[in-house]
Amino acid sequence: MTQRTVWLIAALFSFGLAGVVEAQPVSHTNIRQNLFSTCTGPDGQRWVVGELGRIFNTKDNGQTVVRTSANSREAFLDIACPPSGSLFVTGQHGKIWRSRDDGASWEPVKSGTERTLLAIAFSDENTGMAIGDYGTIVRTEDGGDTWNTVPLPTDIPLPEDIAEIIEPGDVLLYGIDFISETQGWIVGEFGVILTTNDAGATWVAQQSPVETTLFGVSFADAQRGWAVGIEEVLLQTEDGGATWKEQRVPKRKGFVLGIYNVAVKGNFGWAVGDSGFLLRSTNGGRSWERMQLPIELAANWLRGIELSADGQQGLIVGGSGIMMSTTGDQYRKLGK
Repeated sequence: MTQRTVWLIAALFSFGLAGVVEAQPVSHTNIRQNLFSTCTGPDGQRWVVGELGRIFNTKDNGQTVVRTSANSREAFLDIACPPSGSLFVTGQHGKIWRSRDDGASWEPVKSGTERTLLAIAFSDENTGMAIGDYGTIVRTEDGGDTWNTVPLPTDIPLPEDIAEIIEPGDVLLYGIDFISETQGWIVGEFGVILTTNDAGATWVAQQSPVETTLFGVSFADAQRGWAVGIEEVLLQTEDGGATWKEQRVPKRKGFVLGIYNVAVKGNFGWAVGDSGFLLRSTNGGRSWERMQLPIELAANWLRGIELSADGQQGLIVGGSGIMMSTTGDQYRKLGK
């Protein structure tokens, strides 16, 4: 895997428009498309998106699932559930879709970019950011009506050999998380970590201990956060990102895998990645243990994860339609 390999994007492609699909219950056995992201709305519903324009929602943490449609067969890469109750989905070619009626209908929103938008997050009901290809950051202050480009800092530290051929503004950005209305973080390739204290209006680089690509970032509070990436990299900060250190990842025989996402809430934490990679923490992310998944799960990657505020309930999604629920320190595959 090279530094500029885009984790799952090779599997994403556009098929044009499809007919409108009414919201309808769907069996887990009929969900076969790759799933990339999940979020929880202010009403407690969880939402899931994936390739071929798939959008699902569940009111019981994945036990029963309903499919809705944005009238598209393009891959949906990430979804945000801001406190306003609206929903936002990102995709290729700078596309953003919005729903203001609980997923019953969706409308395209002009993002101001043609770059692929890999992740999206809101710091409050009006202020949100989408990030992605070639250092792209677009930001809204009016609940998603309009989006404007935010420049990257020019002093992003890059590996010496990379800095000779790649401009800081071309770095691919993969993960974003906000812990308050003003404070947030972005991670990307070459170990890049950015932070903001003004709701994303400006960003500054933090010192990273690695030069490998980081795919996901998650903060439990203003001080404690985690970032994950290829080569089983798991970073932790306890001072708001002023310093980051590598955490021990339990090893296994075979290939070193990529870690795509992480979440820690309360006492419980989960990190997910390639080939059934699953880490669990029961002490608030201070240490991690590697879970041994059955072969039918280990053959697929895991990508999206969302935990309740206390960490007691969670949903994990991944390749070939996999959905797994978590309860405390236990996980369970949904469906047969």
